[in-house]
Amino acid sequence: MSVTRARRAVLGVLVLAIAVAAWAVAPATGQTSSPGSLTGECPSILPLDRVTTGMQGTALSVTRGRTLSTFSAEVLGILRDAVGPGRDIIVVDLSGSAVSAAGGLWAGASGSPVFFRDPRTWEFKLAGAIAYGLAGGGSTLAGLTPAEDMDALLDLGEDVRPAAARIRVPPGLAARMAAASGLSVTQTASLTRLKTPLSASGLTDRGLRQLQAAIDRQGLPFIPYMGSSASNNPQNPPGRLRAGDSFAAAMSLGDVTVAGIGTTTFVCEGRAVAFGHPFNWTGDTTMAVRAADTITIVKDPIFGSYKLANVAENVGTLTQDRLAGIVAELGDGPVGSPVTSTVTDLDLGRSRSGMSEAVFPEFLPFLAFTHLFQNIDVTIDRIGPGNSEVGYTIRGTRDRGATWELSRSSHYASADDISFDSVVELASTAEVLQAFDGEDIVVTSIDVPTLEVEKAFERYDVRRLLVWNGSRYVTRDFVAARPGRLIRLRAVLRPARRSGTQTVDLSLRVPANARRSGFIEVVGGGSVSAEIPCFISDEECEEEAEDPTFDQLLAGFQNQPRGDVLVARLRLGPAQAVRAQATEQLDAVVVGRRAIGFLLIR
Repeated sequence: MSVTRARRAVLGVLVLAIAVAAWAVAPATGQTSSPGSLTGECPSILPLDRVTTGMQGTALSVTRGRTLSTFSAEVLGILRDAVGPGRDIIVVDLSGSAVSAAGGLWAGASGSPVFFRDPRTWEFKLAGAIAYGLAGGGSTLAGLTPAEDMDALLDLGEDVRPAAARIRVPPGLAARMAAASGLSVTQTASLTRLKTPLSASGLTDRGLRQLQAAIDRQGLPFIPYMGSSASNNPQNPPGRLRAGDSFAAAMSLGDVTVAGIGTTTFVCEGRAVAFGHPFNWTGDTTMAVRAADTITIVKDPIFGSYKLANVAENVGTLTQDRLAGIVAELGDGPVGSPVTSTVTDLDLGRSRSGMSEAVFPEFLPFLAFTHLFQNIDVTIDRIGPGNSEVGYTIRGTRDRGATWELSRSSHYASADDISFDSVVELASTAEVLQAFDGEDIVVTSIDVPTLEVEKAFERYDVRRLLVWNGSRYVTRDFVAARPGRLIRLRAVLRPARRSGTQTVDLSLRVPANARRSGFIEVVGGGSVSAEIPCFISDEECEEEAEDPTFDQLLAGFQNQPRGDVLVARLRLGPAQAVRAQATEQLDAVVVGRRAIGFLLIR
């Protein structure tokens, strides 16, 4: 036996000695007289082969504040290979005042430890953690992830076995579940992973709807609600966790704090294991682990009750997100990627500076969008049209630790929602940069020192493209020219809020080495910005077919025209490569596109 395992065994004997004494005076329901007797470090594990139908045990969880509650669990049977090959589930029926008050099993109970007496030693041992339930609400039936599987996370090997989305229940066990719960056999024919309550701070009602829409599009098992913010202050000493305590796995901190709420299963030698199922199922991971103060269990008999909790003090860093649960290293929290911004309402003359920090790297693009979107909303305090000027800098690292930086500014206009239209480009840019797979790209910070908004809305639409014929500008379907010749163009623009039109003249010179025909286009900078990222659109997320080099990617974003620039381009050959370009900056955003053919004369 290793030194670590030997030390754990000694601790387990001491804990179990206390637990056995408590069991001797426990009521017949199987509840212990003191939850504290089950919360010691490194609990002894009850092997799954010693769990039998009819066993009576005790579960721990927090339903209010930080006070541990106990409730009873009776084993109804075991589902073999339910979650995946070699992944079994213990099916139990729960009872007790905490369960009754919640109207049955609740989301956020995931990870609640369940203890049974070992039939060989009569010692109280950890058998598993609540992780599964029936779809919908109002049921007392639960599925436990065996403690052996969760304990194995501390000596982790890579686990790539797939998990079942829905767990089928054999007819015999379904009948016992139906008898215990009062439901029909049909209603107990399958179990599903419990949903994770998702506390999200800094979101207005429409921001929360945006988050819910993103969750629905990706089919994620989350229940979002407006929660509390939590700052990342390394000066504060870390807190502590006990088995049964509420557990918050935070993807971001600061203005926009987003954290999944569950329950701690056990603590052992500076590490904690929780949930009994994955959070994002990313394997190796980095997130902030926080304590949580439970406000109440929100009772919902239709969609399922859930734990409402505030994210509290730091307790460590999440390092593993696996099939059997999540693992935290207790102590200091992680260092994340900050998103900072200063928003100014030019009409009201007020500004607000804010900061959010992505401690789960994959969450950074969505956090950038959400943080900026909400900071504009609360500063201008309205939904509606407007114009904005945005300057931002994205910094990061690449292969061998080399640093990179992208700085841009642009002008945006919206007839409906200036908050949304002001942040799409930046969020999309961050998403594309971070997703680059040719190098090890890390976005380390996003800074928006200038984001100015005004209510007045103005925009130009490109309506016509004219060509100089030697005496005047005329409409043409195509233009013919030799290499080296100058093509004079005139774009006719229509202002959105004014009568009449405005013209802009541009010239393109055909390259002397031109060999192919093509076309000429005049396009507003407001129509050539980056595409809307998949996480805030109704489209499925799809990978790009081919990526440029990272330097080419940075240059492409850096040279992308501003929204208030009119661009004329000569595109030649099958690849439609830009061989000549001219630009003119205007006093408002330009949208729209017009094109004509180009015939090369040789």
